[in-house]
Amino acid sequence: MVDMLRKLFQSLPFVYHRPPLTIPLRKVTLLAIQRPVKIKHMEKLIVEKLKKNETETIQGLEIGIEYLRRERFFKKDSANLFVAGLRAICSENIDIGLEFGEKYIAEIPDLRAIRTMATYYERIGKHEQTLSLLTHVKDKNYATDLKEKTLPKLYPKLSNQGTAHDTGPPWTFSSTRPLKLNKKPQYFKHRFQTKHLEKIEGLTPEFELFGKIKISKSGTPSDALAQFQFFDENNVRLELARVPGLTHSNSVGWYSYLRQNNDTGEFMISFELPEKCVHLHIGFQTWHAKSSIKLLPGFEVRPSSVNQFQIDFTRFMANVEHNKADELVFMFSGTTYVQDVRANRPIRLTRELIKRGIPVIFNYHRWRRTDEHPEYSDDLLFQIPIDVTKQFMAKLATLQTTKKKIFIVSYPHPIIPKILNRFKLNGWVNLYDARDDWEEFEKVGQAKWYSSSTEKYIVTNCDHVTAVSWPLAKKLDAYEPLENVHVVPNALSPNFLSDGYKWRGSKQTKIGYFGHLTASWFDWDSLIEIAKLRPEYVFEIIGHSAPDDLKLPENIELMGPKTHPEINEIAAEWGVAIIPFKTGLLADAVDPIKIYEYMALDLPTVSFRMPQIDKYPYTITVENNEEFCFALDESIRYRPKRGTLKKWLAKNKWGDRVDELLILASQSRPDGLNNLGVEE
Repeated sequence: MVDMLRKLFQSLPFVYHRPPLTIPLRKVTLLAIQRPVKIKHMEKLIVEKLKKNETETIQGLEIGIEYLRRERFFKKDSANLFVAGLRAICSENIDIGLEFGEKYIAEIPDLRAIRTMATYYERIGKHEQTLSLLTHVKDKNYATDLKEKTLPKLYPKLSNQGTAHDTGPPWTFSSTRPLKLNKKPQYFKHRFQTKHLEKIEGLTPEFELFGKIKISKSGTPSDALAQFQFFDENNVRLELARVPGLTHSNSVGWYSYLRQNNDTGEFMISFELPEKCVHLHIGFQTWHAKSSIKLLPGFEVRPSSVNQFQIDFTRFMANVEHNKADELVFMFSGTTYVQDVRANRPIRLTRELIKRGIPVIFNYHRWRRTDEHPEYSDDLLFQIPIDVTKQFMAKLATLQTTKKKIFIVSYPHPIIPKILNRFKLNGWVNLYDARDDWEEFEKVGQAKWYSSSTEKYIVTNCDHVTAVSWPLAKKLDAYEPLENVHVVPNALSPNFLSDGYKWRGSKQTKIGYFGHLTASWFDWDSLIEIAKLRPEYVFEIIGHSAPDDLKLPENIELMGPKTHPEINEIAAEWGVAIIPFKTGLLADAVDPIKIYEYMALDLPTVSFRMPQIDKYPYTITVENNEEFCFALDESIRYRPKRGTLKKWLAKNKWGDRVDELLILASQSRPDGLNNLGVEE
């Protein structure tokens, strides 16, 4: 009974966590932790304190906010205290209240606080400050509503030399109905906010013209264009020699084709803002169009993703400093962003780091700048695409933080040699974590960016080098690293196996595979021959990117991509799992993640030659199709000994791999250059 009561009380945050008795405004701080939160009650208590001593109360709020950000990082407690304090101070003194809000809103962009600040800005007529809040708004509907209400107040229609009537183009935000385009440009005007004109870390402000058109699905990228005319504060047109992102012609001036997506009608034009430009006129017109085009309402000029990433990164780093972890990791992955659908080595390492409370900057690849990117959600993961990372490299290298900085290079991108030593000079520990033989990938057309000289430079200049397999480690050792390459294999994800999974087998002998099916390394010819040699076996093949021209025997079933729960259900009937990769240097370097998942499914594995997995339990590697068939026959006869695979996997979790990388990062370089250019 006592234990039950203790657990009940510990489940209540305001009971389980108690701020120290010495903290100012302790009662209000406790209320910020309590659920449901009572903001109005908190406001009332703060107002009472403000009436007695304004300065002391505000200082107490700041101490409380900092305390909650540090001790209750993943909770909204600090935001609750901030909102209550903001509303209480504004009710007593608007100017001081807004000053208090401006101090924290970039790092705690709570929508309740944003709404409060917008309300008070409007009361005192500070419309531009209201618009500046849009930078922190994630709710797109609220952002649109706030913009539509504020812009007309901030930028009333221009008059012509003091006359009452308006002869200039309409504002971009004033379009309310579809506009049919023709050969004559139809102009709209936009005024840039002062805060958007400032350079960020030496980057020229970059903007995007974003909108939608209604166009035939057979339309071409050059069917319509947008002209750009740039003006200074006094509406004097700027004569420019260069505008990055735009093209110039004598007939239309600076322009860009809309290059719309014909399915959605969306277009986006990125351009750098010329110096001294405050006003922009945008002219929309048809060009090569053979059918009707309509410009839809809602088009806008907005700061580019580079600007937004900078704003979000500032907030992320503030959260990093409040976090208790000793390390900060920059994972240069080259994969997709962290998500549930795909989970390769960099993503799995990142998940484990975050699970431990270690913040991660995660560089990922995207095909187009218009691709959606994951928004920063005030946690320990900041994701940044490679096109933005390139512009951020100098900032990242010189990052000032109290944390131990660890730079994990997961693939040999051409930019790395240009900045690697700069990272070292600024106190980063540089690790190269080789997850594949990239040179061999390049030979099969999968890594066209690869350069052996780039990888050799990285291996030679990193503090420590790791590889997923001993053949790959042996290859990289020839590049003369500072010390021998460490083998850090792949591992099992704790979330792969479904709850209650149990192998059940099947009357029909089933052989299975899941993973990538590209002919670049999947040996389709051998699998087809093996299936013909063993017609009594059914081969169930799960995955994507299979060739279109396959002619498969009846006992090979292509099942397409499947989720992990679906794989669990299907594989419970397999007798053996297989890895039929083409033999060669590419396969020799591999430590496939799937083999750990096969073992978790309680399956023996048969594979073509793959040296790293030779000694893995219940795994047979072979050299040819005949041996493959005999290995299948042998593996089907015997089930893995109960508990053997589970015991082996218990020592091969992603947590074990993170342990190894963090231990390496804590070790001194063999040449002693641990703090090159950095004061101890």
